[in-house]
Amino acid sequence: MNTDGTFAAIVAASFLLFLSAIVAFFGTRLFWIILPIWGFFFGLAIGAQGVQALFGDGFLSTGFSWVVAFFLGLIFALLSYLFWFAAVALIGGYLGYGIVVGFFGLIGVQLGVLVWLLGLAAGIVFAVLTIMLNIQKWVVVIGTSLLGAAGVVGTVLVLFNQLTPQQLADHPVKVVTDAGFGWAVLVVVIAVLAAAFQAATTQRWEVARYNRWTEYTTEPAASPGAG
Repeated sequence: MNTDGTFAAIVAASFLLFLSAIVAFFGTRLFWIILPIWGFFFGLAIGAQGVQALFGDGFLSTGFSWVVAFFLGLIFALLSYLFWFAAVALIGGYLGYGIVVGFFGLIGVQLGVLVWLLGLAAGIVFAVLTIMLNIQKWVVVIGTSLLGAAGVVGTVLVLFNQLTPQQLADHPVKVVTDAGFGWAVLVVVIAVLAAAFQAATTQRWEVARYNRWTEYTTEPAASPGAG
């Protein structure tokens, strides 16, 4: 029996459970930390699924898919870190993309070019609406609650060999809910409790707007007495 491997798996699972719970219940408060990470994994997923849809490869099954996914993940993470509107647009886009791709998966339609393009279109629409309707706070609440809940349940499933980490990274909400009705209900219950908690504890809190690009590229004004 490989005790070292078992111990490492338990430690990793415990960390992921903790991180997922933090995302679910405190995602709005930790917006500025979580969203660049979220942006990276969204870019990773959409890049890998794009290669999968266009070339028929498995999810992250080739070196090319890893390069594309990692590169897109870095771009999304950087945009999320630099611009608040990019961060909230990406989280809205993730919801739209995930809903469409997940829906087709639930009715048995495999990921292909059409499904991937429809997911992208829905993601763009959700991203634009998030900004135009000024609902970024609620998109963050719903998105972090749902993703965090899926992460909590998914980590348990991975620990008990019901899912692989690769499957969980592919589409966390879908693969967890596909694991069985009871698991799907548990995800919904945790997500609702987390969203209610976030809503109750952030009533007077608004999503902080930032533009770090301007902060980093604009030289500070000289003081009156300088020179």
